Amino acid sequence: MKILSVVFILILILPKAYSYSELSRHGYVNCTTCHLSPSGGSLLTPYGRELSKAALSTWGTKSEQYFAYNAFPAISKSERILVGAYIRGLQAYKTDSTANEARAILMQVDLDAAYNGPNWAITGSLGRQELRKGLESDSRIFSRRHYGIYRISPNNQIRAGKFLKFYGLNDPNHQMYVRRLLNFGFDTESYNFEYSYQGESISTFATAFFGNFKDPFSFAKEEGVSFSASYFFYDKQKLGLSILRASDDTSKRTVSGLWGIFSYHPQFFSMHEFDLQYKSIKNNSQKQNGFVTSNRLNYEPLKGLISFLSYDLANLNPAVISSKKSAYGAGLQVFPRPHFEVVTAWQKEEIIKLKAKSDLYSLMVHFYL
Repeated sequence: MKILSVVFILILILPKAYSYSELSRHGYVNCTTCHLSPSGGSLLTPYGRELSKAALSTWGTKSEQYFAYNAFPAISKSERILVGAYIRGLQAYKTDSTANEARAILMQVDLDAAYNGPNWAITGSLGRQELRKGLESDSRIFSRRHYGIYRISPNNQIRAGKFLKFYGLNDPNHQMYVRRLLNFGFDTESYNFEYSYQGESISTFATAFFGNFKDPFSFAKEEGVSFSASYFFYDKQKLGLSILRASDDTSKRTVSGLWGIFSYHPQFFSMHEFDLQYKSIKNNSQKQNGFVTSNRLNYEPLKGLISFLSYDLANLNPAVISSKKSAYGAGLQVFPRPHFEVVTAWQKEEIIKLKAKSDLYSLMVHFYL
């Protein structure tokens, strides 16, 4: 029962990256179109807030999209002072042949602020981190991200501080195997130094990461380097390559993969990633080499209403009978108005050789101010 609880918690309290990489199907190739962060997430620029109403939300009134509903015009529409607040809650239910478990979780409460100058920017956050051990829950006040940006030119910039390193789709859904099983999910912000180039069709990210300086509550223990590049073509298609080499106290690994976002029709688009991981355990030189893939097909019959089907497959350590697993599911993502996101989903997971199956049902409500 404790094992089920731990797995259940790790799957479900993964906070999103607060960005939507599939906006490339609308012609927005770079995250800095909408976000302060070169890799997306967190603080929105005034243009990003405009786009949250124009491209994502089903309904919206004039100025509704701005911080605090434009209650403070000097800040709410400022290009220099950026402010945002994020509250996210989840109701989830997991069941398998041995146990059932329901959880109501306050996933995130964060306040972010930044100064965004013409050539440089600095930002930080203050919020609540949920700490879980078995069935017990505690929390602490901490900073999820804080960093500085220097813009060498309009297309070239460097960034240093604490943030999520860029890899693969960089999709906010951390239930995807390529996020969860490769340790790109919950509390994996690390201290990094990053160079990025963002052009009209080609973007690149080169990152050196240094772990989290012995923070006992962080899952970001690794040090290493990563590189990602993407190519944007035919106005709506995006194809990318990512490579990572990293090590911590117990293991070292190399991860490489291909990913893409493809738009077939204004209402149909899909997202895919396939990664190979070569991992060795330091104390016994054991090799764990395998693969993982995540795929999602989306249909948007009405702006702000996206239905989806998902399929994930992984076998990252073929020597272990429980390593090969798959998951398929369906869900609905709704952006009824600016500041609101609701996602409801079902996912069935199977450990293939053990024929062990489980069902996960979830309802997530996200309010971003």
